[in-house]
Amino acid sequence: MKWLKKSSVVLTSLVLTSALVTGCGGNNAANSPGGTVQPGSEGSSELKPYEVVMVFPDAPQNDNQRVQDAMNDYLAKTYPDMNMTVKLNPIDWGAWSDKTNLMMASGDKMDLLFTADWLGFQQQVTKGGLLPLDDLLAKYGPDIEAVEKDYHGPAKRGGKLYGIHTHQELGGAQGVYLNKELVDKYKFDLTALKSGKVEDLEPMLQTIKENEPGITPLVAPSFPLEAYYSSTNLDSIVSIAAINTVGTAANDYTVINSYTTPRYMELAKLTNKWYKAGYINKDALTPGLDAWKKIQAGKGFAFVSDMDIIADMEIGTAAVSPNGSIKAGREMLQIPLNIDRLQTGKMTATMYAISKSSQDPERAMMLLNLFYKDKELLTLFNFGIEGTHYVLKDGQVALPEGKTTDNVGYYHDIMWQLGNQMLNYTRVGEDPNKYQNYEKFNEQVSSNPSRIFGFVFDAEPVKNELISIDNANKAFVDGLKSGQLDPEESLPKMLEKQKAAGADKVIAEAQKQLDAWLAENGKK
Repeated sequence: MKWLKKSSVVLTSLVLTSALVTGCGGNNAANSPGGTVQPGSEGSSELKPYEVVMVFPDAPQNDNQRVQDAMNDYLAKTYPDMNMTVKLNPIDWGAWSDKTNLMMASGDKMDLLFTADWLGFQQQVTKGGLLPLDDLLAKYGPDIEAVEKDYHGPAKRGGKLYGIHTHQELGGAQGVYLNKELVDKYKFDLTALKSGKVEDLEPMLQTIKENEPGITPLVAPSFPLEAYYSSTNLDSIVSIAAINTVGTAANDYTVINSYTTPRYMELAKLTNKWYKAGYINKDALTPGLDAWKKIQAGKGFAFVSDMDIIADMEIGTAAVSPNGSIKAGREMLQIPLNIDRLQTGKMTATMYAISKSSQDPERAMMLLNLFYKDKELLTLFNFGIEGTHYVLKDGQVALPEGKTTDNVGYYHDIMWQLGNQMLNYTRVGEDPNKYQNYEKFNEQVSSNPSRIFGFVFDAEPVKNELISIDNANKAFVDGLKSGQLDPEESLPKMLEKQKAAGADKVIAEAQKQLDAWLAENGKK
């Protein structure tokens, strides 16, 4: 998921600048819409013209105005009764936090605003910057409800809904990628990984080390913790700094720090052992290191990472990775070691909200609803104008002849941000069945919800502690995950620094909030 890569860039500045979102001036849009819309209908011929301002994070696009004009032509022809236009207001990722906080504080007109738990959603609600959406959704969001009605809970605050989740994959999977050519060459028995334990990879790494000079057995860093905690099914509450999770027994809702668990020490020792044995590359912490490029160059055998979502995934079962094979330029196998449960955090990771400064929230909801049903409108936003910014080749999006991503004028990778992703085209080079696989995967994930699905941790009371803990972790976490630090020496030091930074206070606050939520929901 692309949002994961962006979250670390903006997270610290968001916590520090959230206090700017005060006042959130502007009209009381919920009570004074720009036009009268009849309940149960998408529009009325009596509506006054209205421009819906969309604010979202994106790199600058030279042809933004051209695409905006095309979207407005399409809206006028296809939905004339709505009598609305759209204004695209992309804001560069690096300036997002400061600029949107300032816009909200000064009451600048915004209608649809991209938001997420890692982009200050909680602060935006707390400071009164967003409108409740329940009534608007009921009247003007039928196509949103058709695919998202079961997933609104995590975006509710005080019983009211403030964000609409993008319809996409409902979770992820983590595991190990393997170069199939080397698997076949050494006749590795992949059923050894049926247990879902990464430890069982070790004999293969040893074989590659002993017989393939110049090939790194395990390319790092990668190591998502979920791949290692697969057997414990921990539910994440606070993943920003100290990873606080709940216990595993059916009636155990104790909040813990995962770094203090025996399992984390086992895994840290394992990676340290592999590093000393030469299984893990020595340059693992080099900034900008790309594991795929090492695999592509034939210099790597395996790495642990987020998995390509394919149909009928099973823990410990090997399958060809379509997108992984394309990225690597060679056939790659993937073996999931963990498949996510339905988690609250995923449902609040990519959302659109309606700003309090909207002068016609009804029209804003109408437009948002269109992105959940109208493939042509969504395609214009995602890929631009056909023939100018893209062409279709066998049903997939490709660049026009002679064009590159740098000079085509409109090329970005924000399809994950908006609307119903299942309506999207795939790009040439992606698995053509990507979105069909998402649909099947969603059935699997939604059938296994977290025990605390819907619980949202309010980090505001401990925001300073979280920043301090995050800073304390920076000197240790990457070194532990890549095997370069001795955990028996380094982990106790990290835990001491976490404690001094306020880890106990964070855990106590999380426990207090969770206990209250459990009581409210009849779970305890």
